[in-house]
Formats: sequence, structure tokens, C-alpha cells
Amino acid sequence: MADVPAIVDVHIVAWDAAKGDLDIPTRRTPEERTDVWTTFLERGEGTLLVAEDHGVVSGFIAFGASRDADRYGEIEVYTLYVDPAQWGRGFGSSLMAEVPVGATVSLWVSELNSRAREFYQSRGFTPDGAREMGHHVPVIRLVRTQG
Repeated sequence: MADVPAIVDVHIVAWDAAKGDLDIPTRRTPEERTDVWTTFLERGEGTLLVAEDHGVVSGFIAFGASRDADRYGEIEVYTLYVDPAQWGRGFGSSLMAEVPVGATVSLWVSELNSRAREFYQSRGFTPDGAREMGHHVPVIRLVRTQG
């Protein structure tokens, strides 16, 4: 749990950068994010991995069992964030490489976040038609089928 403060820092800076020019508030306070990640780790209901650069957390990914009823038994990437100062250096790719191969994997991404959508689509994810209103913005589900 020593990495939780660093994960929270990356989460905040990456969230703010990813929302770009959208007029939406920061989703959670640092304290709320600390509670989320501490609880996630305590429950052990998924995997949380970090990428480091010279001992400093540069990004993180969380994944586990899909939370979507129509994707039961599959894997879901819950979140992937990389410090914007580290974008383009391969940290996101390295983290995605840790998601089990040979399984169907889904994730939700902001419909308006073209950078993230391109990142996932270049790794074999395609929209499956599911969409909903996420936290402040519409999100779509992308799926990568292996096998």
C-alpha cells in the first residue's frame, strides 16, 4: 500500500490532463481517491500494478473480473492512467501488456477522449455498441477478443 499516495497523485494529474478542455470538475478529492485505492487493495478483488521510472510511479493499471452482467466471466480494465509528463514513453503499453492474453477484455472510455480511444484501438480494442453516461461524460465500451 506504500504506492497509494503516488497512485493518487498520478490519477489526479492524468485525470485533469485527459479531460482537456471539457468543463468538468475533478472527479474525486485526493482523500476519496486514497480511500478507493486502499479499499481496492484491501479487498483483493482485482490487480493493481504500477509502472515506475527511476523509482517514481509513472502510471498504473487496475483490472479484474468484469463488472458488466453481459460480460460475466471476462476481464475488465477498470482504469489505466499515466502521468502526462510520461505520455508517449511506453508506460501505458507496458501496463496493458500485463493484462492476461488469451481472454476477452473490455473497458470503458470517454467517448470524447480521442487519445485514449486511439491508444486502445491500436491494441485491438473495438467498440461493442454499449454506451452510457459516465462520470460527467458519455462513455463507450471497447472490447478485445482473443483466442
